[in-house]
Amino acid sequence: MIAVPYVEIRRRTLTRYDVTGLTSNRKGARALTRSEVTELASKASNKIEKLYLADLDGIERNKPQLGVVQDICEAVPTYYEGGVRFANNVIDMLITGADKCVIGTGTLSSFEDIRGAFKLSDNITFKVDYRDGIVGFDEGIAGRTFLSLARDVRDIGITEMFVPNVLASEAIAVKKQLGISLGVFAPISERSKLEQLGVDYIVAGDFGGFESNE
Repeated sequence: MIAVPYVEIRRRTLTRYDVTGLTSNRKGARALTRSEVTELASKASNKIEKLYLADLDGIERNKPQLGVVQDICEAVPTYYEGGVRFANNVIDMLITGADKCVIGTGTLSSFEDIRGAFKLSDNITFKVDYRDGIVGFDEGIAGRTFLSLARDVRDIGITEMFVPNVLASEAIAVKKQLGISLGVFAPISERSKLEQLGVDYIVAGDFGGFESNE
């Protein structure tokens, strides 16, 4: 199983980034220059296989930080969640050089946009947002069971999916049934447990620091 550090960015400020060796969730953190962001990403690239980058400007405000994200993607293989709302948004996300564009149910306008996005590129990962049920704007997404939704997404051709820890058990059963690759958002302390269950990726915000390359 691959451990993937979870990093958040807002207005060029890395608001959650244990992977760099700095304190995560710092209050009053200043915006970093692009060169500083690149330096931090380059440092991390020597220690990790992949990075999960959540662009809060894109997710919350539909204003993704594409330039800064591109610098990060050039330094380390990246899953990039930038707030895809419509199918054609995936092109902007992938122009950054991201390995995969992450489509989250919480921002997507409709289920059909998943189909449209996959026609534009197969470098897509599907992510389930969950709050007392699967979150979405479309009845084709919201409130469904993970099995039902995952089956339809798999039929489109998407074979890699990410879920929160609360859905891990259900998703592992679905993984076996549908033959998908599965990532779970969870604390790094859950790594051994999830690995034994057959999860392919753990995405952890408390991955740990890299204060040096030594």
